[in-house]
Amino acid sequence: MNLKGGLFIALGMLILAIGDNYIRFLTEKVGLWQFHLIRSLVAIPLLILFSIHQNWLIIFPKNFKRVFYRTTLMVIAMLIYFGCLAFFPISQVAAGLFTSPFFVIIFSNIFYKEKFNFIKILSILIGSIGVFMVLNIKINDFTYGTMLPIFAGAFYALSSITTRKWCKDEDSRSLMFMFFTGIGLSSFIVIIALELNSYFLLVPITKSFISIGFTWIDSGSLLIIIFHALISVVGGIFITYGYQKGETSFVAIFEYSFLFFATSWGVLFLSDYISTYIISGMVLIVLSGTLVSVTENSKKSVNKSPF
Repeated sequence: MNLKGGLFIALGMLILAIGDNYIRFLTEKVGLWQFHLIRSLVAIPLLILFSIHQNWLIIFPKNFKRVFYRTTLMVIAMLIYFGCLAFFPISQVAAGLFTSPFFVIIFSNIFYKEKFNFIKILSILIGSIGVFMVLNIKINDFTYGTMLPIFAGAFYALSSITTRKWCKDEDSRSLMFMFFTGIGLSSFIVIIALELNSYFLLVPITKSFISIGFTWIDSGSLLIIIFHALISVVGGIFITYGYQKGETSFVAIFEYSFLFFATSWGVLFLSDYISTYIISGMVLIVLSGTLVSVTENSKKSVNKSPF
């Protein structure tokens, strides 16, 4: 199992949680697309720098087509995730993203015929209740707006499956390089489209975090973006290292520390309010993910047993 790997993942999640909390300070000054473009322009050279001591060519994928599919799914998931941070508290957005283990179970059954069992079904039920509690979703509240964070979890799950099934032989720096390249290029194309629309007045669009094109940004906002790019790379490296050092089904449990870190940072340093009801929902989400991870780990142990 290896506790060391899990602790590295928790450290990576702490670093990412700190950065994501500060996206709220950009939403009225910088658009979603310009944020991702600038972040990519900072992150890509950093990845090359982290790779140059070995061989910087390692950042290019071995199987471009499969990594491209994985990148597309991850880009969609992260665009939804960061877009939601402008409208929802980070605790709710993070909870939506962490529905991904439930979707992994469902999609694995649909696409790879992996069978359900009692623990998996129970974990989906427990996790779903937890997500609904954190997102404060009631029966009559099923709208596209409230469900958007869950869509991020669905696409993140698909990217996780493709990573496991198609990209297990790829270097982690290559996957990160492709992700930042993909989200940077996508954002650049959208910025051009928004600027053309604004210039020719083709379609009336209300200005918001997700509809702002190019804008001049102040030094404080630029500093936040550069900081976020740096910690995204460093946090990603810690998480990847953790998965390399520990049994996946065991260390994956530590990913849920993001919920705790993101929420705690917001409460302690940014005056966020988190109710006992929301905390209870988070506990159910963590319990659900732990059930799945422990079950998968036990299954692998049995399969490895000579008896």
